[in-house]
Amino acid sequence: MLRIRKNNQQRDDNSFFPRWKRQIHYAWQNVYNDFRQHAIASLLTIIVIAISITLPTIGYLLWKNANQAAHQWYPTPNLTVYINKTLNQKDTDNLIKQITQFPEVERVNYLSRDETLQEFKLWSGFSEALELLDENPLPAVAIIMPKDEAKQTAILHAIQTEIVKLKGVDDVRLDDSWFTRLTTFTDMVKTIVWTISIFMMIAVALVIGNSIRLAIFSRRQTIIVMQLIGATDGFILRPFLYSGMFNGFISAILALILSEIFIFRIDAIILNVSSVFGTIFNLEGLNWDESLFIILIATMIGWLSALLATKKYLNMPHIN
Repeated sequence: MLRIRKNNQQRDDNSFFPRWKRQIHYAWQNVYNDFRQHAIASLLTIIVIAISITLPTIGYLLWKNANQAAHQWYPTPNLTVYINKTLNQKDTDNLIKQITQFPEVERVNYLSRDETLQEFKLWSGFSEALELLDENPLPAVAIIMPKDEAKQTAILHAIQTEIVKLKGVDDVRLDDSWFTRLTTFTDMVKTIVWTISIFMMIAVALVIGNSIRLAIFSRRQTIIVMQLIGATDGFILRPFLYSGMFNGFISAILALILSEIFIFRIDAIILNVSSVFGTIFNLEGLNWDESLFIILIATMIGWLSALLATKKYLNMPHIN
């Protein structure tokens, strides 16, 4: 009975999940031992990787907050429709109804001739001069607020072209100069951030790959012995893959901390600058989704660069 119980226990220990658990534990034990034996070199590698991740992260934060500031400080782009002064109220209502039916239009604010005159007196400073006129020289206007998906220069110009053809419309004005400049600026910042991110990801992959190659060279005799006794490539690869993932993961965490420190340090400066413009603006850091995405990307880069480096050097003659 005791022999049967031992045999069953041995079969259970040699089943898939116990063997897989032991291999995982062995791999992480190797990662820990290697980190402890080369603590200073490992920390320096992690710091270099973290700085490489921090630079594009800060660039993304600047682009993100620039977009937010643009929406806060600048008005929504709109079109101003100048209605013919000879139109009666019924025709004007029909015209407003036609404009409202455009799919790109969210809403239309109508100002009668009297309302436009009052607005002009309020903002122009020529109220006394206007009192001398026999009649109101200003037309009624319709201010068109486009939908969010229509707030693009090409779409706004297309709407302008269509509305100016309507009967009773004298002119349609679109003040999109600031909008074009803002769109161009944010697109430029976005392109710069993506370019820096690509170069930094390549740098991260190279740094992790180089650290893995150094680890392979320092343990090449051990690898040769493991191959001689029949260890599979997967068993040999696993500690190095986990090491690359570990470096990417810890570096991403450190990069997130550095990014938050950056936001905290310059938030007071930005607050003082925004108060000069008569508004309050606080910088926003990374949310949970963005932070998780950065951690996953860094971990995947660490795994992939470790895989490529290990595969390459395991196939070299001096390793085999």
